[in-house]
Amino acid sequence: MNVLILGLGSVLMGDDAVGPWAIRLLEAGYELPPEVTMVDLGTPGPELAHYVSGLDALVVIDSVRHSSIAPGSVVEIRDEAILTHTPAPRLSPHDPNLRDALLASELLGGPPRRMVLFGVVPEKVALGTGLTTTVAAALPRLVRAVVDELAALGVPARKLDPGAAPTVWWERAAS
Repeated sequence: MNVLILGLGSVLMGDDAVGPWAIRLLEAGYELPPEVTMVDLGTPGPELAHYVSGLDALVVIDSVRHSSIAPGSVVEIRDEAILTHTPAPRLSPHDPNLRDALLASELLGGPPRRMVLFGVVPEKVALGTGLTTTVAAALPRLVRAVVDELAALGVPARKLDPGAAPTVWWERAAS
C-alpha cells in the first residue's frame, strides 16, 4: 500500500492554510506507518500531477470554497466525485487544480486507486497569516477524519502520547 497525505494551501492567505496546519498537527500528534507519506506542498502548479500518480491511495487536505456550506464545516469528497467537482477559478498559475492533476496522472502512471479530499470551508481567505477561530475550531475534526481514513485503508496512525506542539513556522515569522 502506497498512501500519500497531501496538504495544500497558502500559509500567507488566512484560512487557505488549513492544509499546512493539518499536516503540522498530524506530524506532531501521530506516528504514521512506513506505507504513508505526508507532504505539505503549499500551492503547487502543474507538478502536482507527479505527486498524485501511481498511488494506491491519496488523501488531500485543503480549504474548499462552497457558498452553500457554513464556514468551518468539514467537507469530504471521494473518488470520482473529485473529478466531477467544479473547482474554484484559478487566480494564478500556482493555484493547485487537483482535478487537472488527476487527469494528467493518467499519462504518468495512473491516478490513485482510492482518493479522498478532506477540506474545511474557509471564512476568510485574504493576505495574512493565521486561521479564523471558526476554521481553527474545525482542525480537530479534520485531523480525526484523516486518521479514520488511514485506519479504513489498513494503515492506521498511532497517536503519540502526549502529542507535541506543532511546528508552525509561518505564525512565528509573522509575529
